[in-house]
Amino acid sequence: MPFTVLDTINWPGADLNGKRKRTGDDRFGFDESQGTAWVLDGATDLGPFRIFDTEESDAAWIAEHLNRELMFNPPGEESIPAYLDRVLASLREKAAKAATVDLASAPKEVWPIASGMWMRQSGALTRFAWLGDCFALILPPEGELEVLTKHEQSELETRTSRELNAMSPEDKILGLRKIRATQNTEAEHVLFGLSEHAVNNLSIEERELPEGTHICLMSDGFWRLVDPYNLMTARELMDRAIEHGLIGLMQEMRNFEKTGEQDAATRIKTSDDASAMIVKLINAR
Repeated sequence: MPFTVLDTINWPGADLNGKRKRTGDDRFGFDESQGTAWVLDGATDLGPFRIFDTEESDAAWIAEHLNRELMFNPPGEESIPAYLDRVLASLREKAAKAATVDLASAPKEVWPIASGMWMRQSGALTRFAWLGDCFALILPPEGELEVLTKHEQSELETRTSRELNAMSPEDKILGLRKIRATQNTEAEHVLFGLSEHAVNNLSIEERELPEGTHICLMSDGFWRLVDPYNLMTARELMDRAIEHGLIGLMQEMRNFEKTGEQDAATRIKTSDDASAMIVKLINAR
């Protein structure tokens, strides 16, 4: 068993209209026997119609079913791109059967997508693969904290949110739909979902990490503690998660969203779904 899971959390936020979600669009999963763990962040539905009717939202559908594929299709000896390509091909097959409309003719702005951070501990190496703005915080027993993500993605989201929030509600949703269509069609912007080009856009890193290393995987909703809320540094988040677990951090963020002063223009939603897990490497060699 390459690692042990110390704590997990998945706390739904609100939709674009401020309505609290039931299940939310984030998911997490792990398989200690395979040394794999991941978090997924489904992107909020933009309408004007639904593709799937078995989950709370199409975003929840893509996150839930991708979560199942990662759980029940363990990686073999293939490369990470080959493995995730296999997983996504299976996901597309299930989507085609479950969809209430013809996917090929449906506008790409309604195709659901998800960001995700996936890791696998095997032998001396820990490998990470991600799309979008999920995060991995890596803290060896002796050493500095490393943050894996697409930092430019978070910065772009902040700039885009400011621009969209300055628009009328009608123009704002049209702008969001235009971005979603791009994320489903242009290879350099494609995320996890129904596109065949997602693996071409993967970020992949590998590290030699010693036993005792802590790793925290999270969606961008949990990262809000650091940015944009500035409630703590990434290192403070990691230290508190290791010592006290994730629930207290989550409660602090939700309390801040209710009572604290925040710059609402920096995010499309004032309260986002948040998912995280923290693991400890126990047999890294």
